[in-house]
Amino acid sequence: MSFSFIIAKRYFFSKSTKTVVNRINIFSLIVLIICSTSLLIVLSAFDGLKDFGLSFYKKFDPDFQILPSSGKTLFINSDNWEQFISHPMIDSATRVIEEKVFVSLKEKNQAALIRGVYPDYTSVNSVDNLIAIGDWIDFDANSVVLGYELASSLNAGVYDYSSYLELSVPKNTPIRFGDSPFVSKPAFVSGLYQISEDIDKKYLFSSISFAKSLLNFSNDSYSYIAINTNENFSEPAFLNYLKSIFDDDVILQSREQKNSAIYKMIKIENLAIYLIFTLVVIIGMFNIIGALIMMKVDKSSQINLFYSLGASPKSIERIFFLVGLFISFSGAIIGTILGVCLVLVQDYNPFIFVPGTDLAYPVSLLFKNICIVISTVLFLGAITSAWATRGIAKSIP
Repeated sequence: MSFSFIIAKRYFFSKSTKTVVNRINIFSLIVLIICSTSLLIVLSAFDGLKDFGLSFYKKFDPDFQILPSSGKTLFINSDNWEQFISHPMIDSATRVIEEKVFVSLKEKNQAALIRGVYPDYTSVNSVDNLIAIGDWIDFDANSVVLGYELASSLNAGVYDYSSYLELSVPKNTPIRFGDSPFVSKPAFVSGLYQISEDIDKKYLFSSISFAKSLLNFSNDSYSYIAINTNENFSEPAFLNYLKSIFDDDVILQSREQKNSAIYKMIKIENLAIYLIFTLVVIIGMFNIIGALIMMKVDKSSQINLFYSLGASPKSIERIFFLVGLFISFSGAIIGTILGVCLVLVQDYNPFIFVPGTDLAYPVSLLFKNICIVISTVLFLGAITSAWATRGIAKSIP
């Protein structure tokens, strides 16, 4: 061990003869512990909220969608489909029709996106678990499932056989004079799902047969294929496999790519929260400056003694720099341990709940957040200690 390290360790662990110096040292350490704990708790709480919010999108959107590179229609016959779903990288898959429709009920009208699905759709996206009122699609009848916001705007009720929804799309065939330019089909509402306002007002679900009949899709044509993958998934290898299945070029779109705006907003919010609480840590670092200055004054006689015994001014300056690092390191480690304990207690035995509900406030303890907290406090502590001790060598006669 170097001379500076041994003396710095002694200064950090030993008590000063002056009470005020001891109190300043203890206070600076406590402030760093609180800052480190707060930073870890806030990052864990944000990740918990993020995972909780995105869990609904995971139920609504698959891991990947296979889309046509041009046009709106993807063609796959039954033989190719059986070959496709047997691929070892695919956990579950389903074929989907999705298109814009015009929904009307009595005198109320609304544009929406119809999503025609097979019964196996819920093995890919468990939207049936998000049904707030009523039931999932009745595949033997012309039933639809609406988002809560869409149903509210249409004033639609569940299993209301006295008034049917009217779903309309423009005809894609030549129109004779006097004929209606729209194809319309009636349907009743079997259930309402609830995820988020943006989704609830946009999508409705129906059986694949109802959607094909309304939109005039052929038997082997779809809008896209939804798949969930397993741990063996490799995007380059899977893209090569798709070329052997489909005659036309296709696009593999991930959930994050489809909801890029949401994921980008989450990343920006996460960065903003980190920067705000890093500012709190920076303010807490001013206590280290005060502690080092008071320690320098308190140890001035010993500094002169070390210099007389042959210690260089730089080595003496390094003593107080290392003391600052010891304070930062101790505050980061103790604060992180305390934060981990609080997050684990909230995760396994919740004591904080969302106001007005019995829902425990979600948290997510990630190793990356622990590393971020410790590295942030140590980095800022090193800068602060270097700035606070930069003139000590020059002040030694």
